Amino acid sequence: MNTARVRTAGRRVLAALAGVALTAAVLTGCGAPSGATGPRFQLGENPSPVWQPVGIRIVALPPGQRVTVHAALRPGGIWTSQAVYAVPADGVVDLARDVPLEAPFTGADGMGLFWTLRSATGEPATSDVMWGGSSFSVDLQASIGGRPVAETRVQRTGLSLAAPARAIFDDGITGDYFQPTSSAEGVRPGIIVFDGTDPGEQSGVLTSATLAALGFPTLDLSTYGSVGESAPLHSLPAETFLTALGWLRSQPGVDDQHIFTFGTSRGAQLALWAAAAYPGTVYGAIAPGGTTGLICPSPVPSPAVTVDGAWVPCTTGTHDPVPAAVLDIERIPGPVVLGCAGRDEELTNGCAWLDAAARKRPPREGDSYLRAPRATHLFYLPPYTPLLLPEPPAAQSTERAREALWADILTALTAPSSVPGH
Repeated sequence: MNTARVRTAGRRVLAALAGVALTAAVLTGCGAPSGATGPRFQLGENPSPVWQPVGIRIVALPPGQRVTVHAALRPGGIWTSQAVYAVPADGVVDLARDVPLEAPFTGADGMGLFWTLRSATGEPATSDVMWGGSSFSVDLQASIGGRPVAETRVQRTGLSLAAPARAIFDDGITGDYFQPTSSAEGVRPGIIVFDGTDPGEQSGVLTSATLAALGFPTLDLSTYGSVGESAPLHSLPAETFLTALGWLRSQPGVDDQHIFTFGTSRGAQLALWAAAAYPGTVYGAIAPGGTTGLICPSPVPSPAVTVDGAWVPCTTGTHDPVPAAVLDIERIPGPVVLGCAGRDEELTNGCAWLDAAARKRPPREGDSYLRAPRATHLFYLPPYTPLLLPEPPAAQSTERAREALWADILTALTAPSSVPGH
């Protein structure tokens, strides 16, 4: 059966795979005292990892009433969100199933109260420490007619506990290595993340930590130097990548036949180039939010990539995704995960680049080409938090795209290989 997917991000997409599921556990009544009979919260899992949804229900509510569910987070300030639900005949409000009467999101959304958390002072959610690295708690309260009837505390386990990092300064490469702490048996695919390609963004660290938390050893490679900073004239020496590739393949627990490259935004082209240039040692590529061809850095043209000091041909400007500009991604043996945002403020023709890639490499088994027509540029960050989401209504479309994309990423990383020798 061909499992290639070309789809549009819309409704919530959750991947359920043993050991690294993005779905919540079976509801067990967490958050309520033993023997409680009145209104109470039931949590699917508590504590729950920040990279997974929770699973929240309120049971034993009076049918026909309106219940307000309020969420509050207090790490250095007060962050809140709330939604109002009509209580059905069975007295159970399930946040993943029921559509709210009033909410900062539309439709049923089990994690809506989390990614819509907002500061009363308008402070943006820009810290990967607050929204992923560190553990934190969210207080939930249900009230009817202004009177509290149930409350609980949702504990969210941060990435730093599940995916600790260690700095790497070996053989001319610098970066951070995230090794999973989970007890998954056997070797797992390894991933090289191209970091430092977007000035001011720390998405590489957050992405790498999330991948490791899901069970995959990940090297967050400082693409352009010791601190991963970018400058317009910087280019990637192929020798740096090859050294990093050899280092990762030698690490315990890494499946050296299933190495993926991962790049977002301006790093997407590097992930695709590396996988296409070295198909004998790189298995697959994950490259959402960027061009599918090598773009020469500007304003002064210089190489995006060099091999033995020589330029690798690159295209000047992103405006013309002609077939000749698209990388030879058909050479990549394993899965390719691409994605584009229709309202991308950084790369306005990102979906044209994706379409050009799809014409050059029609989707194969395991591939995923995701189009998110109403999402914005940072749709490739992990879901379930307000981290760097745009203002409504684009926030919900971007969050939906994040959920869909990360489900596709997990599917690609866990899919059995159909490629001989891999």
